[in-house]
Formats: sequence, C-alpha cells, structure tokens
Amino acid sequence: MKRISYAEDHLVTGDDIADAVLAYAQALAMKGRSDSIDVPAIDRNGAPRVFSILVGPASQMLTSDSLSVDEARGDEITDEGLVADLASRTAALAGPSPVSVPQGTDAVDLETEQFGVPDLGGDAPDEDSEGAEGADDEGDSPSR
Repeated sequence: MKRISYAEDHLVTGDDIADAVLAYAQALAMKGRSDSIDVPAIDRNGAPRVFSILVGPASQMLTSDSLSVDEARGDEITDEGLVADLASRTAALAGPSPVSVPQGTDAVDLETEQFGVPDLGGDAPDEDSEGAEGADDEGDSPSR
C-alpha cells in the first residue's frame, strides 16, 4: 500500500492505484490540463472512503510506501478498472510514440505517387533547361 500526500492531507491506497494516479497527474501537468478522479483509499482514521482528487499542472502530490502498520492494515486496495482507465487517459495525453526501426530495414520513400507527392527528382537543372537558357560560357545572362 502507498500513501498519497496531497493538499496537506494524505490517503492510503493500493500500489497500482497510487502509481496510476501519479502518472496521470504528470501527463496532465505536461499538457497544462486538469481532471478530477475518484480514488478508493483509507483515510487517516483507517476508514475506507472514495476521495475525489483534482489533478493538474498545479497539483503537488507525492507517493510513498505506507509508513505505519496502522495505515497498511487490511488487504491491498485494488481497482483494476480505475487503473486501466487512468492508464488509457495517460496514454491518450501522450499521443503517438515513435517506433524504432530495426537496422537493415529498408526505408520507405514517402515522396512517391502513392502519397500524392510528385517526384521532383532532386537533380540540378542542366544547361539546356529553361533556367539556363541563353547563358553564355561565363554564366552571364544575355541582355535583352
């Protein structure tokens, strides 16, 4: 069990729940957003309760192992649904992640007709192209 210290108070909840709450709070802070979540826990008197916590950029919380035998009494508090929901919300805030490509993998040419991008060839114009028309041997353009 872990203790979440928040707003000059604390609550004791399961390890997985505390870790998910902290990860979600960090993801929200990185995006400058906030949210309210309900967390099953034990209050300072040892009574089971559900706490509504506002987490966001200004949240100052920490988690630690439960410090006293009294706080840790009873079974581990679990809520797989809450942990999965917070993990999903955290992942949604993170956005897509880059995927490494193993060495030896052929690169995909994104500038192909398949993607609607014309192939510009990347070659420099030769002397017979329009841009070089009329230039003399020294590179000067003819006067008109």
